[in-house]
Amino acid sequence: MKHLLPVIFFTSAALATSGCCIFGNSASCGASSTAPGRFEQASIGYLGGKPLPTGYASPDGMTVGADKMVYVSINQVSKNWANPAKIARFCPVTEKIEDFIELPKNPASGKTSPLGIAFGPDGNLYVADNQTFVEGAKAGTSGLIRVNVKDGKATGADFVATGFNMSNGMAIRDGFLYVAETDLGARDKFLSGVYRFSLKELAAGTPVKVTGIGDPHLILVFETKGANKVGANGVDFDSKGVLHVNNFGDSKVHKFTFDSAGNAIPAGIVAIEGAKSADGLHIDAEDNLWVADFIGNAVFAVSPEGKATRVASSPIPNDGKDGALDTPSECIRVGNKVFVSNIDLNFAPHKADEIQAISVITLK
Repeated sequence: MKHLLPVIFFTSAALATSGCCIFGNSASCGASSTAPGRFEQASIGYLGGKPLPTGYASPDGMTVGADKMVYVSINQVSKNWANPAKIARFCPVTEKIEDFIELPKNPASGKTSPLGIAFGPDGNLYVADNQTFVEGAKAGTSGLIRVNVKDGKATGADFVATGFNMSNGMAIRDGFLYVAETDLGARDKFLSGVYRFSLKELAAGTPVKVTGIGDPHLILVFETKGANKVGANGVDFDSKGVLHVNNFGDSKVHKFTFDSAGNAIPAGIVAIEGAKSADGLHIDAEDNLWVADFIGNAVFAVSPEGKATRVASSPIPNDGKDGALDTPSECIRVGNKVFVSNIDLNFAPHKADEIQAISVITLK
C-alpha cells in the first residue's frame, strides 16, 4: 500500500478479554463478563479502591496488551511534570498498578507528554507525545515514540516520528499505524486529521517527519465547527475493519472503510446525542463504542446502530473524590468493567486538583 493517496476532507457542524496474566507474582487477570448491550452502571469507584499514588498524575491513553494487562500513559501535566512521564499497567482483576517504562524526554522541550497508545503486531508499544501541554513548546515538536518490548518487558524506547502539532489517539491495523493530528495549524479554519504510517517505515531507524497539509501520510482532514476548537482525537477500528475517528469539538464520530488501494471511503457520521465532546475512543468486542466526554464529564456507550447511552457522569466542577469522573479523556471496557482515565487538565470548565485517579465503572 502506498502513501500517495487522495486526502478525504470533512466539514461537520475495548476490548473484552479473558485469560491470565503475570503481575509480579502469578495472578489471574481474566475479566468477568456482562450481558451484551447492557450499559447500566452498578457502581463507580477508584481503581484499586483509592486514588493513584504520587507519581501517577494525569492518566490518559489506554490499551490492552497480549498479557491481558491494561496499559496506560501517565502524562504528569496536572503536576507540571514533577515526575517523569511514563507508561504504567494494571491487572483488570486485582486493579494493582505498576510502572512499565519511563519515557525518553522530547529533545525540544526536555519533557514528554504521552497521550494515545497502541500495541503493534511486532509486540512493541507506540505512544503519542503531545507537546502542546508543555509550556513554551513550539509547533511541530510533537511526535511518536516506540517502546521496544521483548518477552513482555520494555527494553528501551525510540522517537520514530516528528513534526506533529498535537499527536493524539491511535490505532493499528494490517501493519499500519493511524494517528490523530488534533490541530493541523490552519489559519482560516480549525482543521485536524489522521496520519497513516507503515510500521516497516517506522522501523527504518530515522524518525519520519510529517509536514501537515500536503504530507503523503495525511489521509483524512476534518474541520471542527464547535465552540471547543479541538479536532480529531480518539481513533479505533471495529471488528469489520471500519475506522472510527472522534471529532472532539463537534461531538461526532466519523466512520471510514477502505478500498483495495487503501483510499478512505466515508461510511457515515454518528452524532453522540447528549455529549458535549468526543475525546478518547475504544471499541469493544461487541462493536460498541466507548467515548470519553471530556467537557461534559461523562462516559458514553454507542451501539453499533448508533444509539448513544450516557453510562456515567459526575457534576462539574469535580475533584474526583470517591472515584467520580474528573475530566475523563479515555475509557476502555474490559469484561464488566469500564476503566476511565481522568487526565485532570485545566481546560474549558475543568481545573486540575489534588486527586489523581482512574475511575472504574462496574456494569450490571
